Amino acid sequence: MKYRDLRTPLHEEARELKQKCLIWSENHEHAVASIDDEIHPQAKRVWLEFEGLDVIYAYEKHWKTGDWGLVERKNGNIPLVNNNPFKPDTESIFPVNKH
Repeated sequence: MKYRDLRTPLHEEARELKQKCLIWSENHEHAVASIDDEIHPQAKRVWLEFEGLDVIYAYEKHWKTGDWGLVERKNGNIPLVNNNPFKPDTESIFPVNKH
């Protein structure tokens, strides 16, 4: 399954997804990924954006079933930054964050 597959239908007109998304691990590490990448096994939350909308759509993996669902819709733009803000000195679980 790819990040783009998380998209749920919008009530507005159909829009294209932006090419980058932000993925979050359980320990709050985040990384930028292409929407065409396979979902990383450690990803627990994904933020997607659509062209022409200043809205972030947050999808979360259910802890028990492993199913993904839309959990939040909020105004704003995704900060496309790779880092581990709560444990900056630990080794990253996302390959894109490894130096």
